[in-house]
Amino acid sequence: MNKSEIKKKTFSGVFWKLMERIIAQGITFIVSLVIARILSPTEYSIVGIVTVFFNFANVFIIGGLNTALIQKKNVDALDYSTVLYESLFASVIIYVILFFCAPIISDIYNQEMLVDMIRIMGLSLPITAIQSVWCSFISTKLLFKKFFFATLGGSIISGVVGLYMALNSYGVWSLVAQQMTNIIIDTMILVASTRIGLMLRFSWKRFKNLFSYAWKIFVSSLIGTTYTEISPLVIGIKFRPSDLSFYTKGKEFPYMLSATATSTISSVLFPVLAKFQDDKKRILDYTRLYVKLASFVCFPIMLGFFAVSENFVYVVLTDKWLPAVYYIRVFCVCSMFDVVAIGNCETIKAIGRSDVYLIIEIIKKTGYFVTLFLFIICSDSAHTLALAYVVCTVIQVIVNSIPNIRLIDYGIKNQIVDLLPNLIASIIMCVITVVLGKIFPLGLMALGIQIVVGMAVFLLICVASKNRSFYYFWDTYKSFVSSRRKKNNE
Repeated sequence: MNKSEIKKKTFSGVFWKLMERIIAQGITFIVSLVIARILSPTEYSIVGIVTVFFNFANVFIIGGLNTALIQKKNVDALDYSTVLYESLFASVIIYVILFFCAPIISDIYNQEMLVDMIRIMGLSLPITAIQSVWCSFISTKLLFKKFFFATLGGSIISGVVGLYMALNSYGVWSLVAQQMTNIIIDTMILVASTRIGLMLRFSWKRFKNLFSYAWKIFVSSLIGTTYTEISPLVIGIKFRPSDLSFYTKGKEFPYMLSATATSTISSVLFPVLAKFQDDKKRILDYTRLYVKLASFVCFPIMLGFFAVSENFVYVVLTDKWLPAVYYIRVFCVCSMFDVVAIGNCETIKAIGRSDVYLIIEIIKKTGYFVTLFLFIICSDSAHTLALAYVVCTVIQVIVNSIPNIRLIDYGIKNQIVDLLPNLIASIIMCVITVVLGKIFPLGLMALGIQIVVGMAVFLLICVASKNRSFYYFWDTYKSFVSSRRKKNNE
């Protein structure tokens, strides 16, 4: 595959992956909003508890092997078959453990419903194992259009199921049904539309070869998931159930927006970088481009949502969810810097340095856990505990930036230069939008004014400052429109 083909597939991949994320997150967003308006914060906390345990389960099932498949050169059907059988075996073991531990978890959180929810949702774990292998194959081949159609089918059908059940008083079970239906339909479409050519063989030699890379990613993922999920676990036990609901909902929206922007580009970036893993200059160019474009998208989205969060919650979720505004703002600040972390980490993984990736993850997470431990001990409220993530964000940005100074000559100064124009424009927009929110009373009109003015201010700043990321997107758009017109005329 030559440079021109790679570039074409990269832009195509970004487009289809973005469409897929918008559909998936959009439908999930709508369903969760409807259910949040129906359920009380205390009822909603049950879903947050279950989600924590399944996030851990997915780490053990996938185990970094999907990343190893993408990174490996000349991967073949035997590699995919080996990973599939290992993942299915792991999923069955994890399900058995969760099945018998469900009553214990239920007793800890004093929620009897958790037993049935964990046991039923656990049935999706083998499907997750299958899906991970197909996703690796599709990512390696840069066939991101397949993700779009699979997500479209899964999201629409599961969204209809979730909304129907929510509107017919099924409560938290509507979320369970929506999530189960989504992964089943999504996986069925991926499997039906993509032929991997699997074999009825498991190769211990291939597994050891893949695992030599994957175990470091697995450990990193496990540490990362523990860091992410430890606060919900503690809040659910130490504070009121409603505190967990406000925390979960406050974290959900910023990370949904951030993930849509960053995962779209990073999911395409990693397989592209992996193809150039021996060309340091090409790796540097793509990494810098990612950081510029991702920050241009993510910074204004996160700081814009920070500014409108109070009106948003009041209008969309109703006033019973207003305590979640505090958490939304905290996690908006934290998640906006994920673009820097992801850009640096994907580069390290793509060039095959999973050892470096593991080391920085251990350093970061050690700092995280010390920070969280101190906040957990000293916190007398969930508000204070949430602030620990601001400190952890600072640690993340610093530690993730250091290895690429040596690996690809991407120094701290260059990283700041790439981020600063988008950060300044976003901060100015945020300040103006917050002020507008104080002038008008809470409501739909104030929310609309904030959004329109905020967008206009950001775009004016970009034009006036000749922001390179803005003009990159603009030139790409004009080129796309021109090519479409030319094709239609022919």
